[in-house]
Amino acid sequence: MTAAAPHRCVVLGMGLRAQAQAADLQALWLQARQDQPALAEFCAVAVLQGKEQRPALQQWAAQLPFAVAIVAVAEQALPAQPVVTQSPRLLARYGTGSVAEAVAMSAAAPAPRLLLARLVAGDGSATLAAALRERGATPYCCLAAGLRPADPQTQGVTA
Repeated sequence: MTAAAPHRCVVLGMGLRAQAQAADLQALWLQARQDQPALAEFCAVAVLQGKEQRPALQQWAAQLPFAVAIVAVAEQALPAQPVVTQSPRLLARYGTGSVAEAVAMSAAAPAPRLLLARLVAGDGSATLAAALRERGATPYCCLAAGLRPADPQTQGVTA
């Protein structure tokens, strides 16, 4: 994918526990695709900073049929993101009701739109949400191409 190619710039947000496996992430993605076929391809996967090197995430991303960026989002960026899911446990720990929704929205800044609220793996080891990076927010949109504008709204986000 390149910045010049017309496409929808979709970011998957994932919450990962230590026991998450690549198969859990694949199952969540297949469920998301079933709910929203437009999620068949995406530009990036956003996770909480420190989880970007998790073996399950790396294994799952490597087997995808297209390139994706893995975007690490700082914990401090989570409370500022609008989310629809409200988990009391996550609110107390991170200041957001959904890590998956918050990291997706943060990585899709500066003009994100939530496409899919949090889905939870059957064993609770992982969550997935999706956000759209609206066109017109920047001169380019594709995170997979490695293009990231310096923007104060994405503070703490690294690609």
